[in-house]
Amino acid sequence: MRITTFVLFLIIATSVVAQGNLQFNQALLLSTNQASNELLGTVPVGKVWKVEGFGSGNSGASECGWSFDGTNAAFRSGNVYLGGSAYQSSNSTSTFWLPAGTTIYSLNCASNYRWMSIIEFNIVP
Repeated sequence: MRITTFVLFLIIATSVVAQGNLQFNQALLLSTNQASNELLGTVPVGKVWKVEGFGSGNSGASECGWSFDGTNAAFRSGNVYLGGSAYQSSNSTSTFWLPAGTTIYSLNCASNYRWMSIIEFNIVP
């Protein structure tokens, strides 16, 4: 009985198919100081990006938007307006993952420096 159970366990365990493994490819720093909306990059096919942090060097009352489609702000960095005369810095070290085909845009942000730190992984079957 033990041998039958063990053999059945081995058959089931070896038939499970994984979705793939991630292999480090490179570290990326996407940056710009252009005033207009700018495409910073697109996640290549067969890769995923892990965004490690993002921010901007703006001061005062300005904030910068980041977008996945070039028009709608998905998240912001810089000094974000809270109401009245209050502002809060929103540079972030929050991590998130982007699948292949995702585009990253920096939205209109005067001429302030913006950056995004990314680790790129290969998807290995």
